[in-house]
Amino acid sequence: MEYGKTLRMIRHQKGITLKQLAEGVCSVSFLSKFERGDSDITLGLMTKLLEKLMMNFDEFLFIHHDYQPDQLEQFFNAARTAYFNRDVHQLKQLKNTALNKWRQYGVETYHFNALLLAIYESIVDSKYIDEGGVAYDISLLSDYLFRVEVWGYYELMLYSGTLLVLEADMVILLSRTAYEKSARFQGYKKVNEAITSVLFNTIIFLLGPVNRFQEEFTYQKEFLEFISYLEKIALPESNLIERKHLLELKGAYDIRIGNKEQGIAKIKKAIQLLNDLDATKLANNIEHYLLQII
Repeated sequence: MEYGKTLRMIRHQKGITLKQLAEGVCSVSFLSKFERGDSDITLGLMTKLLEKLMMNFDEFLFIHHDYQPDQLEQFFNAARTAYFNRDVHQLKQLKNTALNKWRQYGVETYHFNALLLAIYESIVDSKYIDEGGVAYDISLLSDYLFRVEVWGYYELMLYSGTLLVLEADMVILLSRTAYEKSARFQGYKKVNEAITSVLFNTIIFLLGPVNRFQEEFTYQKEFLEFISYLEKIALPESNLIERKHLLELKGAYDIRIGNKEQGIAKIKKAIQLLNDLDATKLANNIEHYLLQII
């Protein structure tokens, strides 16, 4: 469906006439042509029309895409779903689609999409073969992320999905970059959630695997730095899962640096909160994690 047709559908649903919507914005004839698909429209005029409909662009695009996330969100959702379901076949299909688009259009972001999927595939499939020749082009990805002046949803999601295969020094540097270069977007909910995910993944990465909790923790300063970034974002009270996760990670940090009693108390508090909310599966997962790190 063209944008004009979507606008017309919304206008009809709200019971607004062409004349009413066009008044003070554009001519009735121009609006009619746009709704029929016979004319393009400027971003400024579209913004004014949506304001009269009491609607923002995100809501409009959600309707335009038949009440589905946009293509970018659909890509990351499909990649994550295939990864968590350990669906190698789906990961291969998604990767090959991205590679074909890269070869057809020469757009480097399709190459990075294929890289993300290749990384997921290599983690899931012990017999992984890099058929597309993209798995180890990590330097291309890091070069791209460093040169982008402003990180939006795409850069944050791409980095969040690939940081686990990077060296620790590179993760620290890129995560700082992610926080700094996404600052102007932090009032935008979708991007705020993405940078929150990056910071959580960075903190988990720095804590290290459970079998290294008895070793000396060399990233205390960096851990506290990224915790402070999370706290500056000011997770709203409604984000109970994120707040619980933050409490859990602070407890893990205490255990990692030798303050076992304090750490265990924090993690047990997180477990109790989940049990009180009948989120028993999540509570059991954290309890299992606690047993592993102590």
